[in-house]
Amino acid sequence: MKFKKANVLFEEALKDMEIGCYNKAVSAAYFSVRLMAEVLLKDVKTTKDDKIANAIGRLLGREFKDEMMWLYEERKKADHRPFFFDEKRASLVIERASNILEVMKDKIAGDT
Repeated sequence: MKFKKANVLFEEALKDMEIGCYNKAVSAAYFSVRLMAEVLLKDVKTTKDDKIANAIGRLLGREFKDEMMWLYEERKKADHRPFFFDEKRASLVIERASNILEVMKDKIAGDT
């Protein structure tokens, strides 16, 4: 179920980009990565974003932990800060989220 939800959230992020809802796109892109990380980790027992990122880093490499934490910081800007994403910045978030999602999906496919 989480795998499907992660994919739906990313598709919604793309649709939000099309209609100019950049803050929503950033948030949905982050949560798609977060849910896919939970699928990949299988036995994750925490809901803390930094702990999940650390676990991803142990599994996929430090750059993935760093990337996930960067996405998390962007998501906080979108949802909790007086910051407005423009198309360029939101597109960067979408691109980076897409890259990490593809690696996670490949790893999940290889584990089955």
